[in-house]
Amino acid sequence: MRAKLLLRIPTAISIVSLSGCYPSFLTSRPEAEILVTDESGAPLEGAKVTLGTMERHGVGGRMTQADFLADSRGKVAFDQEYEWHTQVMLPDGDVSYSWSLCISKPGFEATPLNWIDFDQPVRVALYESAAASECEWQQYDFGPRVKAREARWIEVGDPQSPGLGRSTIEEQIRATMEASAREQGIKLHSWSEYRFQYQLIREASSRDSSYRIHAICRAPADVDLTQAFYSEPDESACFFDTTYTNQSYTDQPKPRFGPLTIVPGKG
Repeated sequence: MRAKLLLRIPTAISIVSLSGCYPSFLTSRPEAEILVTDESGAPLEGAKVTLGTMERHGVGGRMTQADFLADSRGKVAFDQEYEWHTQVMLPDGDVSYSWSLCISKPGFEATPLNWIDFDQPVRVALYESAAASECEWQQYDFGPRVKAREARWIEVGDPQSPGLGRSTIEEQIRATMEASAREQGIKLHSWSEYRFQYQLIREASSRDSSYRIHAICRAPADVDLTQAFYSEPDESACFFDTTYTNQSYTDQPKPRFGPLTIVPGKG
C-alpha cells in the first residue's frame, strides 16, 4: 500500500506542475467568541455583531456580511467553516480570506474592528452616543467604516498623514491609554467625550513615522482645531497627549503608543 502511495506522489506533483493549479482547503469563516458590554462592563443583549468576510481572488475580491445578535450575556459565538478552492500559480491566481467586525446597538456608537485575534475571546465595550451611528460596508473596502468615529480625528496643520490608519489606531488607543491611566492612577473621562488632534512628527534621521496625538474632551465651538493643538486649564484628564509610531518597514518594531501624559492646559 505504501509503495503504491509513493508511486502516486510524483504523478500528483507532475499534474500540479503541468496545470499550474492545486486544490486548497481554506477557512472561510473563523471560530469566534465575541463579548459585548457597555462601558461599565454590563452585557449588552441584542447588540448586533456583523462579520465581514473578504474573499480575495488575486487582486480582486468581494465582501459579504453575516449578522448575529448578542444573547443575555452579551455573547455571540460561531463555528469555523471551510471551503475548497483551486489555487492557480500565477501572481493574481490565489484565493484567500480575511475578516472584520462591526458591533452596533441603538443608543451606542458603532465600533469597527479590522485587526482581530480570533484565537482569543473578542471583547468590545460600546459607549453611549445620542447621535445615530451605523456601520457602513463598501463592496471593495478592507473593512467597515463608522463616520461618527472618523469625524473625531482632526489633523493639525497642512495635511501630511495620508498613511495614518485612523481606524486601526482607534481600535488600539483606548485600551492602551486606559491601561496607562490605571498605572498612573489617572481617571479618564468617558471615552465618548474625547476627540483627537494629531500631527506628523518629522525626524530627519529617522525612518519612523511618528505622530503626536492630543486628546480633548471639550473646546469652544469657534476654535479651529485644524490650526493648533488646543487645551485649557483643567484639573481632570480632559486633555492628554501620547505618541504613535507606525511600522513603515518590515524590519521595524510593530506599531506602538507612548505613555499617556496629562496636559495641564494654558490659562
